Amino acid sequence: HGYGMTETGGLVVSCAWKPEWDHLEPNERAKMKSRQGIRTAVFAEADVRDPRTGESVKHDGVTVGEIVFRGGSVMLGYYKDPEGSAASMREDGWFYTGDIGVMHPDGYLEVKDRSKDVIICGGENINSTEVETVLYTNPMVKEAAVVAKPDKMWG
Repeated sequence: HGYGMTETGGLVVSCAWKPEWDHLEPNERAKMKSRQGIRTAVFAEADVRDPRTGESVKHDGVTVGEIVFRGGSVMLGYYKDPEGSAASMREDGWFYTGDIGVMHPDGYLEVKDRSKDVIICGGENINSTEVETVLYTNPMVKEAAVVAKPDKMWG
């Protein structure tokens, strides 16, 4: 797997295979390979940060935050879109992608969802892709798409 975007000049992280993964059980090996990876050699920095505080989240593979990049291949802003640029670029140079992810202790990034697709229900953040993954475990489910719907009680 890999991860990149136009704003970062293409591929920025790649899931480099580690020989020690060869000895893992197939399911565990698949989990390791399904992560998006570590930054490429030419890319400066990749992190997962709290979008409110700008602080790096724990690199524990569990704590969710927004995926950010900083470096020479990251855009300086959106052409003729100062509002979009201000929303995604911070003064310290970090570009906030709008993607939600976790950083694992070994430095591997895992994308969880788009921030626009996160469902907020009663103050709880629910990743739509995680719900879809559970639905796909049922052999009767061929396709699944989880979307939010406003609710009078839960928001």
